[in-house]
Formats: sequence, C-alpha cells, structure tokens
Amino acid sequence: MKKKLLMAAALALACVASVSAWEHTAGVEISAPFFSISAKGDGNKGVIEPQFTARYFGKAKNGFCVSATLGAGLPVSKDFALDGESKSKIGFGMGLALGAGYAFELNERFTLAALGSVSLDWLRFKYKKEISARTSTGSVSSEWTQSDNALFVGLGAELLAKFKLAKHISLMGSCAIRFLDGGTLWKSGTNQGKSYDATYDLRGNVIVTPSLGASWTF
Repeated sequence: MKKKLLMAAALALACVASVSAWEHTAGVEISAPFFSISAKGDGNKGVIEPQFTARYFGKAKNGFCVSATLGAGLPVSKDFALDGESKSKIGFGMGLALGAGYAFELNERFTLAALGSVSLDWLRFKYKKEISARTSTGSVSSEWTQSDNALFVGLGAELLAKFKLAKHISLMGSCAIRFLDGGTLWKSGTNQGKSYDATYDLRGNVIVTPSLGASWTF
C-alpha cells in the first residue's frame, strides 16, 4: 500500500514540475458516498453518508489536473447496531480524497476530467441500550453502550465534469468509484458493567461517491 501511494505521489510531483500555468477552482459540493464494506468476522455492512464537501481542482495548460476533497457528514446504516437491533443508526464521518489525471476541454464552457484517486474515510457510530431484568428483590436496570470506529483506504477512479456559467462561476459534478484497499473496524463498549473491545479487518467491496456543487475559478 505504501509503495502505491509513494509512486502516485512521485508521478504527481513530476507532472506538476513540468508545467507552470495553472487554472485553480475551489468549490463546495453535496455528496452521498455509499459504502459496501465487508468486515472479517462481523459480516457485510452498507452505509450511506450525506455530506458537505470542499473541493480544490487544478488544471494545467497541458491538460494535467489534480483534485482534493475534504468532507464531513452523517452516515446512516442498519448494519452498525447492537445485537438484536435493526433500526437505522446515524453516526459521524469524515473523508479525504486525492486524485490526479487528465482534463479535456470539450468547448469554452465544458471540461471533462478523468482521474485516478485514493481516499481515506473514517466512520463512527455510538449507541446505548437500556437493559432491565427482574429479580427476587425487584427490577434491576443497566446500560449497554458501544462505539464503532471504521478507518479504511480506497483506490479507484473519478470522472469529473465542470460547466462554466460565467467567467469565474461554474457547476461541478463527479462520480468516484473506489475499491477498499485496506482498513480496520474497532468495537468497544460496556455491557452491564463489563467492558469489552474487538478489532476486525475490513475487506474488499466498493465505495461509490456521486457529488454536485458550485465553484469559483481564479
């Protein structure tokens, strides 16, 4: 994994060093990543995360382009829950994605870019359940609390479109498909006064991220 990242970074730096004139674009997008995750020993999990994302897109005169996004949102899933529960849970998540590729100017207003990309995502779910039991002396209540943290890397590609409305204002839309290249799920909690924790490897599956937003070119 480290070798892949180092090679991608070296290629990007070499391309950047070979050009001097850049067009810079910064914008805000609404995106909805869908995560299909397989946790070894803990089953498959599906998550959708509506989020707000900030994006930088840079394009050189020779067509080389780079992209960087940073987003935060509220992931929703039925698969991150306490045993025996099936209600959808809402958590918190953040994601960072970096890409590099080539941009085609189809006309004065429309630009289409194809990029290879790598992403780093973090998802957190936290929940609590009241537990009550009857004894010979009456009713006894306790809590079951748990937090799940998932951190994983995705590698894939992104197709980005930019439509210029005015000299500096554009609409931008994209769709990224990345495949899970490695990750870990940590579970920790307390059940009726007893603490526990567990770690699971995240395997395979896919991350699909559509997005749409507005941007400013300078």
